[in-house]
Amino acid sequence: MKRSARKGRARVAGASGQALVPALIFLLVGSIGLYVAFNSFQMTSAKIKLQNTADAAAYSAAVLQARDYNFSAYTNRAMVANQVTAAQIVALKSWIDELDSTYGTTQVDDVVSGIADHPDKWNTPKNAGKADIAPVRATLDALLPTIEKGIGSLNRALSVAQANYHSAVFSTVPNTANVIAQQNQPDTQVTAGYFIGSRNAAQLAAWRSYTVAVTPAGSAGSDDFADVVTDANTLDGFIKNRDSSRSVAPNFQQLSDTADRICGANSYITVNVTHDGGTQLRNDKAGWESIDASTAHVKISCIGPLEVASGSGGSANGNITTFMAHPPFVAWQDWAGYGGYFNFGFQGSATPGWQVPDSMATQFRAGPGASLDATNGGLLPYNEVDGVPFGNQAPRITIEVTRNGNTLVQTPGLQSNGNMGANPTPAGGAIRALSSANAYFVRPDETSLVSIIGGLKNASQWARPDHKTEYPSLFSPYWQARLAPVSDSERQAAQAAQMTASSQVQKQ
Repeated sequence: MKRSARKGRARVAGASGQALVPALIFLLVGSIGLYVAFNSFQMTSAKIKLQNTADAAAYSAAVLQARDYNFSAYTNRAMVANQVTAAQIVALKSWIDELDSTYGTTQVDDVVSGIADHPDKWNTPKNAGKADIAPVRATLDALLPTIEKGIGSLNRALSVAQANYHSAVFSTVPNTANVIAQQNQPDTQVTAGYFIGSRNAAQLAAWRSYTVAVTPAGSAGSDDFADVVTDANTLDGFIKNRDSSRSVAPNFQQLSDTADRICGANSYITVNVTHDGGTQLRNDKAGWESIDASTAHVKISCIGPLEVASGSGGSANGNITTFMAHPPFVAWQDWAGYGGYFNFGFQGSATPGWQVPDSMATQFRAGPGASLDATNGGLLPYNEVDGVPFGNQAPRITIEVTRNGNTLVQTPGLQSNGNMGANPTPAGGAIRALSSANAYFVRPDETSLVSIIGGLKNASQWARPDHKTEYPSLFSPYWQARLAPVSDSERQAAQAAQMTASSQVQKQ
C-alpha cells in the first residue's frame, strides 16, 4: 500500500511544468505579433494626428476666407456711410448757396419796388437776412470743400484697402495653412504645389470667381452698392427732398402791401416764397448732384398771379463736365437720378424734366454747380458676391498635408519576404491627409419660435427687423468658418497621386 501511494505521487510530480511550454510559445508568438503590429499602430496614430493637422490647416484657411468677406462687408458699409455724408455735404453747399442767393438781388426786388407802395416791408427783412447769412456762408464755403475731399479720399483708401486685402488672402492662405500645420505637428507641411496645382485648379477658380470687383461709376444699369446707398432708409429727408415754404414768419420772405400807386385805390400785392430742392446720385453713378431753387408767387390785384425766380444754388461732386446725356442741352434723362429719384425733390411733376421751376432749370443748365471733389466723387470700386447666390456657402478650400515616412517611429527588422515580413514604409515615402473648409453666411431669425440654427448669443441683434432670410452678400458681416466634406473626386485624385509617387519611389 505504501509503495502504490509513492508511485502515485511520483506520477503527479513528473507532470508538473508541462504547461510552461505552450505558455512560452504563446508569449513568444504574442510578442512577435505585438512587435510586428507596432508599425501598424504607429501608422494609424500618425494618420489620425495628420488628419487633425489637416483639419486645423483647412479651418485656418476658411477663417481667412470669412475674414476677407467680413472685411469687405465692413468697408462697404463704411463707404456707404461716407457716401451719405458726401451727399449731405453737397446738399448743404447747394442749400446755403441758394439761401444766400435768395437774400441777394433778384427779379422779385424789381417787381416789389415797381408795384408795392411800401417796398421797405420787403427789403428791410431781406437785408437783415443777408447780413445774418453772410458769416454762415463764409464758414461753410471754407469747410465744405475740404470735408468733401477728405471724405472722398477716405473712401478711396477704403476701396483700395478692400482690394488689396482680398488679393492678399489668396497669397496668404498656403503659407498660413503651412504655419498652422507645423504648429500642430512640426514634421508636417502643406503638400508643395498642391494649392496652385492642377488638382486644386477648379476649386481655386471657383473661389476666385465667387466674388467680383465692381466699378460702378461711369456705367448705366443696376448696381448693388448704388441700391444700398440710395435706399429710402439710407438717405435722410434733407438729402432727398428739401421743399418748403420760406414764408414762415411775419416778415420772412413774404409781403402783403397795398399797390394803390400803380393799380389804383384798394389794390394790393402779396408775395410768398416756396423752396424746392434735393440731391440725387447721377444715373451713371459718377457723382452726386444737388439743386435748390426758390420761386416767388406774386399776386397783384390789377395784373394777376406771377411766378418769379427768387434765387437758386447748386453743388456736385465727381466730374461734372460729362453730366449731360446730350451736351450742350439738358435732356430729360439728366433730370433722372439713380434709384427712382428725379427732378431734385420737386414734387410738382411726375416726369423727369417736365414742368420744373424756371429757377431750378436755369441753375441746372449752369452745371449744376462747382464740383466739391472732382477726383474721388461718385461711387468707387468695391467687392461683391458675383451673381445671386441662393445657398449660404462660399466655395470650399481643400488643403493637403504631408508627413514624410522617415519621421515615423518604426521598428527595425522584420522586413523579410516571408510570412512574417513587414514593410513600414508608406506609399510614396510619405503619408498625406486631405481636409476641406469654407466660409458660410448665416443671419437667422433667432427671434421666432421655430429656429433653424438656434442658440446664438444676442440673437435679437442678429435677426433682420423683417425676419426674412438674407442671402450672402459682401454688405453684411455675418460670415463664419467651418469644416466641409472632402469630395470623392478629390480623394480619388489624391490616391492616384499617392500611387504615382509610390511607383516612382519603387523605380528608384
